[in-house]
Amino acid sequence: MEFDSFSDFKKALETIGFEVILGVKDTMSENTAYLTLNSAKKIGSDNFKFVIGYSYAVVASVEDADSKLIQQLSECIDNIEFVNYSDASHLYSFSGTIYLPVGSGGQAWE
Repeated sequence: MEFDSFSDFKKALETIGFEVILGVKDTMSENTAYLTLNSAKKIGSDNFKFVIGYSYAVVASVEDADSKLIQQLSECIDNIEFVNYSDASHLYSFSGTIYLPVGSGGQAWE
């Protein structure tokens, strides 16, 4: 699935049923997607460059490894994979990356 901006991707995750957090937290919460900025894709030459998109790391936590949320998330992210199970929080973690073009405002969160 393709998205036109970060805000479109965030809306899609919220529609699936995830709470979306830009950044990380000390503790994982159920049905939460944590997004962190990996890198910016730039075009241009010398000192004149434009940012045309951003790559984000996505970590999702769910209570059940066979959760329908993860199945739906895998339709949005091509390379999602299982990370681990936490005995402390009793949650399964999955991660992946997604590239999103710059939104209308030009910022990483738009």
